[in-house]
Amino acid sequence: MGRPPSSSYQRANSFTANDIPIGAQQQQALLGSPMASQQPSPGSPPPPPSHTQMPGTPQPQPPQLPQHQGKQGNDYYPSDIEMQNRSASSGAYYPQPYPHQPQQPMYTMYPPPPQPMYIQQADIYTGHPLKRAVFGPVRHAVFSQLSALAMLAMMIYELVRNWQLTGSVIQTQPNFNVMIGPSFSVLINLGAKFTPCMRPLPNISLSSPYGQCFGPSDTCTLATMCALPSTTAVPDQAYRFVVPIFMHAGIVHFLLNMLTHLRLGVDLERSLGFPRYVLLYMGSGIWGFVLSAMLSNENTASMGCSGALFGLIGYMFIDVLVNWKVIQHPWRELISLLISTIISLVLGLLPGLDNFAHLGGFAVGLVMGLLIAPTRPMATKNVQLLTWLGRIVALAILIVMFVVGIKQFYDSPDPSLICPNCKYLSCLPVNGWCDTNQPGT
Repeated sequence: MGRPPSSSYQRANSFTANDIPIGAQQQQALLGSPMASQQPSPGSPPPPPSHTQMPGTPQPQPPQLPQHQGKQGNDYYPSDIEMQNRSASSGAYYPQPYPHQPQQPMYTMYPPPPQPMYIQQADIYTGHPLKRAVFGPVRHAVFSQLSALAMLAMMIYELVRNWQLTGSVIQTQPNFNVMIGPSFSVLINLGAKFTPCMRPLPNISLSSPYGQCFGPSDTCTLATMCALPSTTAVPDQAYRFVVPIFMHAGIVHFLLNMLTHLRLGVDLERSLGFPRYVLLYMGSGIWGFVLSAMLSNENTASMGCSGALFGLIGYMFIDVLVNWKVIQHPWRELISLLISTIISLVLGLLPGLDNFAHLGGFAVGLVMGLLIAPTRPMATKNVQLLTWLGRIVALAILIVMFVVGIKQFYDSPDPSLICPNCKYLSCLPVNGWCDTNQPGT
């Protein structure tokens, strides 16, 4: 995408050097030539009188200004130059100044953003490069593009690995994977979030057999499914909080997530800059899987960047509230965002979807929005002070969420007993949906 047009806004009461009348002796000083050589060209208006007067000559009085136009010495009139309107016969015209009006926000930076987002147009790519790289805006969404390539490479590797272990590129037996991807066991083997691989459980051992492991009639132990070296090893694969963000249950799942990842994600990264966007994206995705590991069925595997994407949506709520006064139709944007979020969470109750990851990512997105959202344009000092106090509180809440969540997951004797009825936040009690072990996305 080409360079966006720079702001055409300038102060309405500003004057350029060509707009300021100067005296003859001032012209002589500027041009460095005798006054006699400064003959006006035919047809040009006579120069205005100079400030320099001979002794005994009465000084001209400054023009009487209306009250709303200020006085000499302010931004409207320089104190050392007499501003006066030329008559119509002189051929020159000086517009009367008027009070400064604030620039109206424009939403034309990236056509069109999928969600409301205020981006200042003035000085969009100016300033120190390091400051822009940290706080934005930036031209290129490096993390969004590189992470999309990593997810694509992981998707290809999943299909190759499924072919190596099962003899088929996608799962077709005993059930067909509607996402057009590998089997449940292969996804666990590659790093999907699966609680028995992440910590010891009271009723599950690494030697426990699993049917239909890598084939319809194949069985294997939990250690084999988790890619552990032996049945005596300790299941402590904490990397399963991070790796599943870059995995997907199939081609359909991958394409659906890329629609949001490469639209909303790219726009937000360009606005926030690389570091803040990475904190928002990865923090939402990781804590989404922490909450899923705590509350979901222990035999449910989940993967995908949906939790991170819900974190972006949570941030957008804060973005709308912060820029409420500069968005053209804030209520419309907020209601639209709320409806789309509710629909997505309701769809997360269907089988095969991990709503805990969605809810966890959304919660972190809300808190992270308070922490990293830019200060409201033209904010007063009191608003700026409240903004920084809110950021300190948000940082404390975020630390507590991660520390308590991870500690609760590992210290609880059985994570399934932390909140037994919370499973209905991710499934409907219909046809045994809450007891299935389908991979969640």
